Amino acid sequence: MNSKPRVIFCFDFGLKHIGIAVGQELTNTTETFFSLNAFEGKPNWKELDSLIKEWKPDLFVVGDPVNMDGTCSELKKKSDRFSTLIKKRYNIPFELMDERLTSREAKDIIKSFGDNRFKGSLDTHQMSAKIILESWFEEKS
Repeated sequence: MNSKPRVIFCFDFGLKHIGIAVGQELTNTTETFFSLNAFEGKPNWKELDSLIKEWKPDLFVVGDPVNMDGTCSELKKKSDRFSTLIKKRYNIPFELMDERLTSREAKDIIKSFGDNRFKGSLDTHQMSAKIILESWFEEKS
């Protein structure tokens, strides 16, 4: 671990929405944070630029959407392009984290709240990003 706990942004990539969770290494905690609208997997760069400038993350974790059998999917190819673009644009390293079944888990968590705090895929992507980052912290411990 670094001497200074890192701020970490985790992305759950989607073609219409990209969920973001934020975490830090001191306590290995995460929070759902934000969901960007996307067009065919391309985020609103101005909006993302603003978030990066404000939060100054030290690392990106990007959900790796492999198929259940571990093979590469079309979505993975697009997600990999997204990972490459954010690394180049912000000069911030990234790590991939397996995200199999996180959307299903996110929907189950949202449903368990039994209220209307979360609606639709915007919130599913945010919750998925949180689950991915929690898994990343768990794997690093």
